[in-house]
Amino acid sequence: MIGTVFVCLLFFFSTALGQERGWEKGWNETVAAARKEGKLTVYHTTGPFEPLLREFERRYPGIRASAIVGRGNQLSQKILAERRAGRYLVDVYLGAAGTPYRVFYEAKILDPVSPLLVLPEVTDPTKWFGREHHYADPEGKYIYVYEGTARSEVTYNRKLVNPAEFKSFWDLLNPRWKGKIGAIDPKVTGVATSTALSFFYYNQELGPKFLTRLFKDMDLIFSSDTRQLSDWLSVGKIALAFFNATEAATARKQGLPVDVFSPSHFKEGTYGAPRQGTISFIRQAPHPNASKLFVNWLLSREGQTFFQKYFTVPEEEYLPSMRLDVSKEEIPAAYRLSEGTKFLPIYRPEYIDPTPARKVVEEALGDQKK
Repeated sequence: MIGTVFVCLLFFFSTALGQERGWEKGWNETVAAARKEGKLTVYHTTGPFEPLLREFERRYPGIRASAIVGRGNQLSQKILAERRAGRYLVDVYLGAAGTPYRVFYEAKILDPVSPLLVLPEVTDPTKWFGREHHYADPEGKYIYVYEGTARSEVTYNRKLVNPAEFKSFWDLLNPRWKGKIGAIDPKVTGVATSTALSFFYYNQELGPKFLTRLFKDMDLIFSSDTRQLSDWLSVGKIALAFFNATEAATARKQGLPVDVFSPSHFKEGTYGAPRQGTISFIRQAPHPNASKLFVNWLLSREGQTFFQKYFTVPEEEYLPSMRLDVSKEEIPAAYRLSEGTKFLPIYRPEYIDPTPARKVVEEALGDQKK
C-alpha cells in the first residue's frame, strides 16, 4: 500500500516537474531568440515610458529597446503610412485604449496578446483586479489593459464650495451653482473630456438626462484650456469645474485654493479608464520574440511595479497597476480600484464611444442658444 502511494506521488511530482521544465524550456528559448533579434521597437504616447524601457534592458541585457513617441493620432497615422509603404517597423504599442481600438483594431492590424503570455504569474487571472484579464476590444484578445485608474473630473474652489454638501452628481445641478460652473468646451476632443462624457452618458444613475440638464440649464462657462479653467477656479470666477482634474491637482500643490473631488466621493461611482496602460501587439512585428519577452516582463509583478512607480506623481496623478500583488501604498485609497469599487469600465467597447454623449451635449447647447 505504502509502495503504491509512493509511486503515485512520484508520478505526480515528476509530471508536475516535467510540465514546469517544459514551460522553462520554452521560455529560455524565447529569451535566446529575443537576444538574437537584439532589438525591440515600441511606439508609445507621451509619458515616462523611457525609464520603463531602460529597466527592461537592464533585466534582459543584449536587447535594445528603441521608442517612437507622439500623440495617439500621430502615431497611428505614422504606423498606417508605414504599412501602406510595405514597412513593418513597430513591435508593440503602449498608450490609452482609444487609438488601438478605433484605429488598429478597426484596421485589423493587431495580433492577439494572449498567445504571447507565458509566465505563470502573468497568465494567472487571479493576480489581476476582478480575478480576470482585461481587454478593451470586443473579442477580448487584442488590447490588453493593465492600468486601472479611478478617475474624477470635477474640481472646486475650497473657499466657495463645501464638498460635504455634495453626495451625488445631481447635487451639482442645484440652481445656486447656475453660472458658477466651468467646463472644457465639449468641442475640444481629449481623453479626459471624452471618457468623462461617456461615464455620465452610460451610467444608469445619470445618463442623457444628467448631461442635458448640466449643459442646458446650468449656464456653463467654457474654456478650451484646462490651465485657464484652474486659474478661474483659483480666483473665484467659477466655483466648480469639469474636465480639468490634472491641472487642478497641480494648482493645489502650488498652494492655490483648488481641489479635486475624489473618485469615490459621489454615490454614482467613478469610471475606470487607462490613461497610459494598454499594450497591443502589431501584426507582422519585426521582433516577435523580443515583443513576447517585453509583454511578459511588463505584465509581471516586477514590470508593473516599475510602471506604477514611474507613472505616479504624488498629489497630482495616480496610475495604479491592475495587478493585485503590486503594492498600492503610494496610491490614496480613493484612487484604487478595490473589489468594492463602484466603477464603469469606460475602456470596454460598449462604453468607449463618446459619440452618443456628444450628440446629447450638442442638442442641449443648441436648445440653449435658441
